[in-house]
Amino acid sequence: MQTRLNVSPIDSDISQLESLEDLEIISTEEYDPNAPEASDDDSVYRIFSDGVEICYKFVPMYPNYLISNFGQLINIKSEQQIGLGKNSSEGYFMATLSNEFGRKSFDVHQLVALAFIGPCPTGFEIDHISRDKLDNRATNLRYVSKSDNLKNRTIYKGHPAEYFDQLPPNCVKLKSYGKHTFENYFVDTITNDLYSFANNQFRKVILTIDKRNGSQYYNAINVLGKHVCVCLSKLYNI
Repeated sequence: MQTRLNVSPIDSDISQLESLEDLEIISTEEYDPNAPEASDDDSVYRIFSDGVEICYKFVPMYPNYLISNFGQLINIKSEQQIGLGKNSSEGYFMATLSNEFGRKSFDVHQLVALAFIGPCPTGFEIDHISRDKLDNRATNLRYVSKSDNLKNRTIYKGHPAEYFDQLPPNCVKLKSYGKHTFENYFVDTITNDLYSFANNQFRKVILTIDKRNGSQYYNAINVLGKHVCVCLSKLYNI
C-alpha cells in the first residue's frame, strides 16, 4: 500500500521543501483516484503543494535518500533537502550520495530517470525533451539512442541550434552518401542546407569549416550511429 503525504501550508513552494516534518499523512479517500501512479510498489510518497503533485521514491542502491519527480533530493537520516551543485563541464545539476560502499556523485537527471523510468537500456542515453538540461522533471526525461540525443541538443561547437516545425519547400530526403545510409535527413536543393528530423521538429545542421584546408562539411549520423562528414560540395549533385 502506498503512503500518501501532503505538504503543510507553511511551505507551499515545492522548491523549498526542507524537512520531512513538513509532510502530513492524508487518507486514501482524500487522494485523487485519477492521479497517475508513478509506481505500483510501496516506495512512493505523494505530496501536494498548490495543486502540484510531487512523488518521492527511494533512490535505487541508496536507501537513505528520496528523489522526487522534480529532481529534489531528501536525506532521510537528516530529514533535510540536499543542496544541488552544478557539473561545471556539462552544466547539469549534480549531487553526492553515500551508502555502505562510499560516496559517489551523480547527475540529478540520472537519479530521476533511474527511479521513475527504470534502468537505462544498453546503448541508450537520457534525453531532456525540452532541451533544458536543468529541467529534471521525470516527464521531461526519456531514454533515446545516442544519435537521437545528439539531434536534440541546443548547442553544437558553440553555435546555437535552430529548430523548425516545417522544412523549406525545396527539400529532398538524403537517403545515402557514398556507402553510408541515412534516415531523417533532408537537403535544401536551393541553399544546400542540411536538416535532421527528431522529436517532431527539424534541426538545421551546423556547417563546419575545416581550418586546415577550408573545406565545408556537415557532421551527420548514419543508420549505424556513426558520424559521417558530408561535404557541402557533393550535395550540389543531389
